[in-house]
Amino acid sequence: MGPGARAGRKNQLKPSDFFKKNITITTSGVEDPLALRYCIDKIGADRIMWAIDYPFQPTTASVIFIESAPISETDRAKITYSNAERIFKIKSK
Repeated sequence: MGPGARAGRKNQLKPSDFFKKNITITTSGVEDPLALRYCIDKIGADRIMWAIDYPFQPTTASVIFIESAPISETDRAKITYSNAERIFKIKSK
């Protein structure tokens, strides 16, 4: 059975490709630069949104984390607001 063939049919994409194309994750509750870097490397900054699990997660620490995370400014912009604007069809001013 070749790659992508299951139950008599052939998938055009691998399961990991479906995940990368259809799933977006949030950073809520995870303030770890290694975890953030791993997610960016695996699924891309276009599939990550910054979030805070208010009132259960301290806001200040999360803001400090995302503002100082060792990522590019382009990725930071995507993660903190551009992806939400695109996904939720929010028009910025």
